[in-house]
Amino acid sequence: MHKFELTAPCHFGMEAVLKREIDDLGYDITEVTDGRVTFFGDEEALCRANIFSRTAERILIKVGTFRAESFEELFQGVR
Repeated sequence: MHKFELTAPCHFGMEAVLKREIDDLGYDITEVTDGRVTFFGDEEALCRANIFSRTAERILIKVGTFRAESFEELFQGVR
């Protein structure tokens, strides 16, 4: 199975609760910041986090990363 970097956004102030939910599901949390919890998981983790999390707004898969300091760089990076 593939491992994905998953991000679970939540309302501000609910990060600790969401961290506990993801931790209770058994997934390794890599970062907790304002309004989001980032963790690694496979396809099953994606489904389980979507079903069993009460505080996450949704579960997002990180598909790429790049640096953009202008609109043109943003356009080229997304393209």
